[in-house]
Amino acid sequence: MNPANEFALTPAAKVLLRDFSDYLRDLGVEPRVGGSASLRTLRVLTAQLGAEAPIREVDVKAIATLGDHYQRRRVVCFLRQRGILKPEPMRDAELIRARRVAASLPTPFAEAVDLWIDVLLGQGTRSNPALTSGTIYSYVQNAHPTLKSWAESGITDLREITKKDVEAAIMDLPSVRRHSVHPPLRSLFRALRRERKIFRDPARSVSLPVAVKLPTPLPSDRVSGILSKVEDVRSQFIVALVAVHALVHDDLPALLLEDLDRSRGQLRVRRRGRLDHLVYLDEFTSELATSWLRERYRRWPRTGTHLLVSRVSAADEAGPSTEVTKTVFERVGISARKLRGDRIYDEARHTADPVHLMRLFGLGTTTAMKYITAAHPDKRPDPIRA
Repeated sequence: MNPANEFALTPAAKVLLRDFSDYLRDLGVEPRVGGSASLRTLRVLTAQLGAEAPIREVDVKAIATLGDHYQRRRVVCFLRQRGILKPEPMRDAELIRARRVAASLPTPFAEAVDLWIDVLLGQGTRSNPALTSGTIYSYVQNAHPTLKSWAESGITDLREITKKDVEAAIMDLPSVRRHSVHPPLRSLFRALRRERKIFRDPARSVSLPVAVKLPTPLPSDRVSGILSKVEDVRSQFIVALVAVHALVHDDLPALLLEDLDRSRGQLRVRRRGRLDHLVYLDEFTSELATSWLRERYRRWPRTGTHLLVSRVSAADEAGPSTEVTKTVFERVGISARKLRGDRIYDEARHTADPVHLMRLFGLGTTTAMKYITAAHPDKRPDPIRA
């Protein structure tokens, strides 16, 4: 099939190409530069098939396979919005159910949800990884009651929805349902905003209150086995800070006495160049901290400012020293890095929420997602980016 030129186009095809060029400009794409591959695809299609009848999606895909100079995604989206795309028959049962749920809503809402499904499938105007059909159906099903309620209240367009509407819809739900509805609504409005169907995203700054969760420690038999290899309370406290709270080994020497707040069960971890990380101590680690302080004051009542000291470092005000912790994990028989990684992975198996790991252990986004992906390989995050 050879690329068509302007002389092979019918008047209707030329109008369609001009409209497509305007569509690309509305997306911020220059037709002759960033949109040239898409424009070339539509030109070949209309030269071969005309623009008087609906264009089959399989034909668009066929043109896109000709090479890197052809692109189908924006063409499919444009033709679908114009109502002149003949889609491929769906064979995925969960996608069929998702489309049926969308069709049960009033027309403006149904069209918005259909577009949202397209984006989740990676068929929007901008590329993104596709979600599984099961996840898409779950998103649509969970968002449906809220959308239906808005439609029944007299709202005719999702552009009318405000932040207060989203907050009210979520907070009126039972607490167990809020975390099922919140992500789909955020995903829906993010998709519509990205596709320029709404001017602002009312769900963007809506967040749910998160209760502070104490960590789920490693299996008790594993921790007991590790602690049995060290007898002194200081070493046990050090091991617990890594095995239960996943502190980095380099965090330990820098801990100060004033960082430990036993009345609140909190420990502040100072990290150079980053925000301080606040650790909420579990009962076991709190008891070890109390026992260690008693031992510390008994042996060295007039010592420096650091929390973890030894006979040598207790009298040294020069600064923190790794001398206190360097031999502990050699006696345990496992490195602090490995023990910390096992602890984070164990927590990740109990939750698929990367934000929980970030708050609990002071992790960065990339690290938290690495553990979530390892613990839940079947779960993928919503790929839509604003």
